[in-house]
Amino acid sequence: RRRHTRYISVTGVQTCALPILLLVPVLFVIALIAVQAGVVLHGISVANHVAAQGAMAAARHGATDNAGIDAVYDTTTALGARLARPPEIVTSRDEVIVRVWVRLPRAVPFFAEIVSRQAVVPRERYVPYAER
Repeated sequence: RRRHTRYISVTGVQTCALPILLLVPVLFVIALIAVQAGVVLHGISVANHVAAQGAMAAARHGATDNAGIDAVYDTTTALGARLARPPEIVTSRDEVIVRVWVRLPRAVPFFAEIVSRQAVVPRERYVPYAER
């Protein structure tokens, strides 16, 4: 029996390498876009959590706006996030609204750099035992 050895010609290698050279950068860009989309979605989740923690802290009976601001900064530090600007707290007799802006790392230029979320929490009311 004779063995047939196949040889790849120089032109065969070049025609095979060209599509690979064109495909690799496209796949790399798609991977970067997928990673950046995940970063944005995570940032939205972090902003929601930070705003909710601040609103819940400020809505407690006897709490001040400073308690909400402290809770926002503590939660931001614990989650490793960065605020883009100071939080806003609006309080009324019935509810507390906290709005935060979280800065995101960017790998792709056309994605959001800052996400903003707000949380609205009803104020806790103390009802004396005799009035229950």
